[in-house]
Amino acid sequence: MSHNMKNHRVSEWKIARRGGVLAGIAAALLIAGCGGGGGSTATASSSGEAVLRVESAVQPADAAMPARAAARSGAAPQPVRVALAALQSAQAEETERHGGPRKVGSLRTVPETASAAGLAGRLQWTPAADGGLRAAISFTAEDAYGVRLGVLVRRLPGTALLRVYRQDRPDAAYETRGSDVLQILARNAAAGDLSDAAKTWWTPDTGGSEATLEIDLPPGTSADALDIAIPSLVHIQEDLSLSSGSDDAPVAKNVGDAVACNLDSTCYDDYAQQRNAVARMVFVDSTGAHFCTGTLLNDRDGTRTPYFLTANHCIPSQTVASTLQTDWFFRSSSCNSRTLSPGAATRTGGAVLLYSGADTDTAFLRLNDAPPPGAVFAAWDAGPQAESSAIVGIHHPRGDLQRISFGSIMGTLSCSGDLESLTCDSATGDAANYYDVGLDRGTVERGSSGSALFQGGRVIGTLYGFSGDGQCSVDGVRVYGRFDHAYQAALKQWLSPATPARHRGHQPRVLPHHGHSGHGTPAAPQEAASVAQG
Repeated sequence: MSHNMKNHRVSEWKIARRGGVLAGIAAALLIAGCGGGGGSTATASSSGEAVLRVESAVQPADAAMPARAAARSGAAPQPVRVALAALQSAQAEETERHGGPRKVGSLRTVPETASAAGLAGRLQWTPAADGGLRAAISFTAEDAYGVRLGVLVRRLPGTALLRVYRQDRPDAAYETRGSDVLQILARNAAAGDLSDAAKTWWTPDTGGSEATLEIDLPPGTSADALDIAIPSLVHIQEDLSLSSGSDDAPVAKNVGDAVACNLDSTCYDDYAQQRNAVARMVFVDSTGAHFCTGTLLNDRDGTRTPYFLTANHCIPSQTVASTLQTDWFFRSSSCNSRTLSPGAATRTGGAVLLYSGADTDTAFLRLNDAPPPGAVFAAWDAGPQAESSAIVGIHHPRGDLQRISFGSIMGTLSCSGDLESLTCDSATGDAANYYDVGLDRGTVERGSSGSALFQGGRVIGTLYGFSGDGQCSVDGVRVYGRFDHAYQAALKQWLSPATPARHRGHQPRVLPHHGHSGHGTPAAPQEAASVAQG
């Protein structure tokens, strides 16, 4: 196989495979961005150094649930209202015009609350039943299918309670403590990001054109202790209006957005374990909200720590990882039904970025929320894979309901570059950091990025990009980062540590159920106090 790829911008790249051989032409890739298990049986390598293969495991039914709204004492406060007009057509068209992650929402500035003084001047504080203070502000973005508020935090009491909800569904609120928000922002800063983006907490998507932020301050805490602003919000542009009928499930985007040659994963029960490990990702960066795909991984010791594998070009920094929402079992209710499964569930707690490697386009995370019961911690194989090996890919093209693809490994590549450009050549050995994959059934699209490549039911790679011409053509080229290279570079310290884990069960971020008068206790002393950030 011959690869001779010149370094061009993504929008100019072309790739063709003829008779199993890549033509020696100027070529490039589109970034494919977001745009039941037993125990943890492990197979050691022949050298005895580190585990090279681990089986899958299933999240038990008694897994911890994410934060839920506490019972509010007294009526919800009347919010101050801020309204934004519909997006201009040029802004909406940007979603389709550019390569890279599959964009689903645009950033919009909010002049009225862009400064702390502007927001403080609008908040109308009222006494709460316990003697504290309470205020709320509502944002409406005309024609939005979802809204996420970007709350810029310079000072926030750790004992504050923050609620996010829609005015038409006040009881379906997401609630978190100020200390949890401070912990997220402190993690961003610890990763070296001191920008305003790192000081911004992104609220969960409300699934509609309106979002209300309610703030509760405990007795004895003055409103002057608060120094926050909401300079921007994300206007979700995809249609999220199709309900699954389940209160705990996300609402579905317009199904059918993926191209016709995609295959419905629900039709392939032989891959039930693999598909239950795969989640749709929604995250926010400096340009808006985007789709990608990621996969839950098991570790050697079966700790059920929610390790999560995706692409570096999807989650390149801790600041972006903190915005992550994952949608689980986001697939059709029955084979080719085009309706969302009532078992779909969303987790909104973000993640810790443990490793980010451009060499294989790998991002390795630990989710802050426990995955839902029934989610599978996928098996993996950290050994090199042979050419012609049969493979399966499971993903969310264009953020659509889950799809599945079938094909084989055509060879190995040495690739370098970034989101703007990629150069690949045929290679072997340590220099070959990517797999060249041919698909004979199904395909991949923007939004499939970061999705796992499976061989024999085990993860062996993550999707980086694909050729831009003929998405449904069997001649198209798909490039996957090699899991074995990422494992040896860094992932083995978490997936197969030198010292075996002595406990089972990751302790995720879980908010206790309590009344309004019972504010949560921070996990660390520095989170208990208000944090001043310059």
